[in-house]
Amino acid sequence: MVELEIRLDLKWRTAFHTTGNRRKWGADKALVRRYDGAYVLPATSLKGALRDQAERLLRSHVPVCAAPDPGQMCPDSKTLCLVCRVFGNPRRPSPLRFTDVVLPQDPETTQIRAGVAISRRRRAAVPQRLYFVETTAAAPMKAHAVIQGRFPSRKEAEEAAALVVLAARMLTALGAGRTRGLGWLENIEAQCTIDDQSIAEATLQGYWTKWLGGGQ
Repeated sequence: MVELEIRLDLKWRTAFHTTGNRRKWGADKALVRRYDGAYVLPATSLKGALRDQAERLLRSHVPVCAAPDPGQMCPDSKTLCLVCRVFGNPRRPSPLRFTDVVLPQDPETTQIRAGVAISRRRRAAVPQRLYFVETTAAAPMKAHAVIQGRFPSRKEAEEAAALVVLAARMLTALGAGRTRGLGWLENIEAQCTIDDQSIAEATLQGYWTKWLGGGQ
């Protein structure tokens, strides 16, 4: 077995929001806070965004199942598509473990923003549907996440690293409220190691060329 570690350094250029299940005075939608009080983008949200982006990038090049409907995902754990091999599915857990993205925010620096519900059918504001959202400060923000996993071979670890990094680099936004200007990213930088040895950029590019050229 080999140990893969991917560090993602994220930089947002706009304020960020993702809705939690807590209550906050003056806000209908409060930011997610962890058990220790830290504001976070949950690991499940990061994983879901990366998986969705990977599917979008690969679908026209290699066979990819139709997540998130369990009935449309790979039925046989022995013949998984590339995305299911890396991110898992209901029949096979992902070999990767994602951490929460801890946001460098204090309660005093968050902001409350007003919003109006929009009817997609009428393309107009819904009467009497004003709401308030808690966001991070309206300034560039940096944070990081760590993704770790154990794989039977170096090739499988490289494959997972290449897919995660490809998806991360193509992400343009994270979190809720993107149509209202929230969560837009400047970039995501990645550093990958297998058993504490760096993976060369050329190695990752080799997988990208293979996949986007129609190979699997």
